[in-house]
Amino acid sequence: IPAPALELVLADELQDSLRRLRPEGNLLKDRYRNVLLNGKVESRRAITQPKMRKVTRTEKWTYKDWKLK
Repeated sequence: IPAPALELVLADELQDSLRRLRPEGNLLKDRYRNVLLNGKVESRRAITQPKMRKVTRTEKWTYKDWKLK
C-alpha cells in the first residue's frame, strides 16, 4: 500500500479567502489509495516475468505424399 503524500501549506502561502486557495494534491491518487485501503482492489505487485508464447505444432500433409512401388 503506497504511503500517503505529505501536503503542507506554509503560513505565508495561505490566502485570506477560500475562493483564492489553490487546490493541491491529486484526486486520482488519493481515491486509488482509499480503494486499496478499503480492500476493494487487490494490492498485488505487477508480474515481472514476461509471458512466453505458446508453441503450436501441426502435422504437414507432405508426409502422406508417398507412392507404392
